[in-house]
Amino acid sequence: MVVLFLTATACGGSGRDSAHDETSTTTVKINSTNAEIPDPAPSSAPSVGAGAGTAPTNTSVTTTIPVAATDGNTTTSSTPTSSAPPTTSSAPPTTSAAPANSVVATTSSAPATSAPATTTTAPAAAVVSPWPSDPRTTDDREWRVKIEASWSHDTDAFTQGLETDGGTIYESTGLYGGSRLRALDGADELRSVAIDSELFGEGLTLVGDEIIQLTWREGRALRWDRETFEPRGEFRYQGEGWGICWDQVGSRLLMSDGTSTLTHRNAEDFTVVATTVIRRDNEPVSRINELECVEEFVVANLWMTNEIIVVDPDSGEVLVSIDAASLAAAAGIPADEHNEVLNGVAYRGDGKWILGGKNWPLQFLVTLTLN
Repeated sequence: MVVLFLTATACGGSGRDSAHDETSTTTVKINSTNAEIPDPAPSSAPSVGAGAGTAPTNTSVTTTIPVAATDGNTTTSSTPTSSAPPTTSSAPPTTSAAPANSVVATTSSAPATSAPATTTTAPAAAVVSPWPSDPRTTDDREWRVKIEASWSHDTDAFTQGLETDGGTIYESTGLYGGSRLRALDGADELRSVAIDSELFGEGLTLVGDEIIQLTWREGRALRWDRETFEPRGEFRYQGEGWGICWDQVGSRLLMSDGTSTLTHRNAEDFTVVATTVIRRDNEPVSRINELECVEEFVVANLWMTNEIIVVDPDSGEVLVSIDAASLAAAAGIPADEHNEVLNGVAYRGDGKWILGGKNWPLQFLVTLTLN
């Protein structure tokens, strides 16, 4: 297959993807060591997207409702006798309360009883798999996407990374002078913060109550408070930053740099602990871009293609290819477009995924299907 790439200068309003072309990109080495600006360490457990992405487990709740027992004892008292003959009345007895100082005989006709404890079991939550079949053993290695819903997306947002959790979509956008961190509820922007105009925003991930946002060539991973978007400091790294995700199963950060290398990092200080070369049919797969960690797998967007792959992060083996070309067509993106390309993968946690693209007018909710 022959693939033509258009190049453009990545500045101002130009596309980052041209600057990412491997045939012309040089890596700027930042002479800095992996060091963390002292800040609160991220939690070892992420939120559910993101970025985490595991389906809810079955739960049951047992509630015992205590029931008070009635008092069956009888209290009686006698009143002084009178020499006057007793009188009778045909009027029915009244039920009004006696004066405070009077003594009245009371009798309870019902025996003391105690109601049995009531046990209530909540229905177990259904576990929905993100996959149409197990990526490790499936016979069909080529999947597709089925569009479940879509909503409008800001066409000024040069999408570089997506995460979602609790109904909120977190988006990192790129371009020098236009990079931002955004929180979205569908099409509505909940909050947003611009990053330094000298930085080019890239992928992001959620780790506990913190957001980690990469930059392209600046060697800086920005750390943000998840709720307020207040800065918490940053990590430093060498080389380019493209995509990142929090692997809850392996308790590690996984990061891409546009090559076939997947870098494993310590979440506390961002140091490199291992690397994996991603291969398909024993051949390296380059342009690994936006990442999403789901269960023990990595789902990766391949830059300048409509292909998404499911990868074993330890062996590097590509397990499944996902064809997402139908999304570009639904968004009205021409087949030969080289700037407004597919980018952004987020698992919602209920069997559905959020996918989008750079400057696309729509984002999509999809399920994965075998045909």
